[in-house]
Amino acid sequence: MSLRLVTPASATIVSLTEAKAHLRVFHEDDDDYIGGLIAAAQDWLAGEKNWLGRSVVEQGWELTLDHFPVARVDLPKPPLKSVDGVLYTPANGVEVTLSGFRVIDAEVADGGYILPAIGAGWPVTNGEPASVRIAFKAGFETVPTSVKQAALLMIGHWYEHREAASDTKITDLPMAVDALLYPYRNWAI
Repeated sequence: MSLRLVTPASATIVSLTEAKAHLRVFHEDDDDYIGGLIAAAQDWLAGEKNWLGRSVVEQGWELTLDHFPVARVDLPKPPLKSVDGVLYTPANGVEVTLSGFRVIDAEVADGGYILPAIGAGWPVTNGEPASVRIAFKAGFETVPTSVKQAALLMIGHWYEHREAASDTKITDLPMAVDALLYPYRNWAI
């Protein structure tokens, strides 16, 4: 199984205006620096290898498998928004688009999977790597407030503590970040 990000998020978790208001920055001198902090928080929370194990903002993904499983195909990075295509390669080696499948639990925070059409099973593939390709979109319609607040806390922490080392004791991210994010972590990853 392999998963890759095909279409990165076009929306950000936090805007520059929101970050500057949180930081109480009223000048433009640090805009580029704050933009970099926003990008780092976005990558940690919504990047391809993000800590949450889910799509916070809408992204396009491709899941590849060597063959179809016996039952359902669970799609990672919930919440699932849509399945844009299922392709497979049978024994003859010519990729085919599968039209008979059902999408279950789209828009459910921790769900999203596909099943074969009613009364049918999954087709047999040639068993080569990436014999099954599933294109899908995942992400919340609206970024949860807790995730947005965690991003702002991370940005604020990084803005105030710019060095990797210091004489003062600097802790990891504030505990509040963990508390805000734990309910949204996809523990099935």
